[in-house]
Amino acid sequence: MPSEPPDSNFKDKVRARAYPCRERGGVVWAYLGTRESPPPLPDLEANQLPEEQTTALAIARDCNWLQGLEGDIDTAHIGFLHFGSQDAEDQEPGTFRYYTLKDRAPRYAVLDTDYGSMYGAYRPAGPGQYYWRIAQFLFPFFTMTPTGLLGRQVIARAWVPMDDEHMIMFHMMPKPTPEAAAIRARQGGRQARMLPNTTGWLGRFRLEANEGNDYQLNRDAQERDEEYSGITGIHLQDQAITESMGPIYDRSQEHLGSSDAMVIRVRRRLIAAARALADEGTVPPGVDKPDVYRQRSGGVILDADADWVDATQELRQAYAVHPELDLAVVGGFV
Repeated sequence: MPSEPPDSNFKDKVRARAYPCRERGGVVWAYLGTRESPPPLPDLEANQLPEEQTTALAIARDCNWLQGLEGDIDTAHIGFLHFGSQDAEDQEPGTFRYYTLKDRAPRYAVLDTDYGSMYGAYRPAGPGQYYWRIAQFLFPFFTMTPTGLLGRQVIARAWVPMDDEHMIMFHMMPKPTPEAAAIRARQGGRQARMLPNTTGWLGRFRLEANEGNDYQLNRDAQERDEEYSGITGIHLQDQAITESMGPIYDRSQEHLGSSDAMVIRVRRRLIAAARALADEGTVPPGVDKPDVYRQRSGGVILDADADWVDATQELRQAYAVHPELDLAVVGGFV
């Protein structure tokens, strides 16, 4: 301290706290715990790619982190919030999008895993077949969504709390192939516009469309049934819903249905892990086992009598190559 005399020992009594950090895949990881040596980083495939091959972005939300995460593990809303203005008859038959719009109320299978929880939401597909959307929750706040093709999709999201009422979503995935980029362009996909960063604690990674401008809602497009919500873009639609629930949603007023099976399972796992840590000092799942994060998510068509877990075991393994799989079956949602 420049204001202290040269012989002062004050510097030996008061220290600034520093946290070990590591950069990987375009993301800075900081360890805030008490261990002398940080635990290993989770082996998330989307974050292990060379930096020139990966995309990493951050987007802030004005809500509790669990609200954002729960939106990511709710598969049923895709047919309403995101595809509500579309009809199955206008889609390519035999694609994921076609089956999603033909039956907007999937059935669920949910199970616990070494790393968190996994669900499979299934709908009728071709004769004697089901279309499965398989997605992951990984401790403490990671998700892998089922929008792409199982075996080809590589994705990870982290729903990181800033405080009780603010969070940042970190999205990690490979840069899109020309094939995927062309499909996305045909479907009208576009990058959300961001505000310039400020120096404030809550002034970074903020979308231009927000609650203050009604998320740039277009009532004319909504009236013409061009956009079910009137809000353009899947991410922005999700953001509008989770933020409009309030900073911390009052879950005592909930009425959970069968489509909330994954949400219920994840809440129970989080509560159980928190209690075990507080009461017994039990290390939460995955902390010391980075290899359990080697997972994938996505959609797949299976025979109706197939065991969905056994039948997709190889497709759910990270780092595997499946050149035989054709992205066209997705139907444009990549």
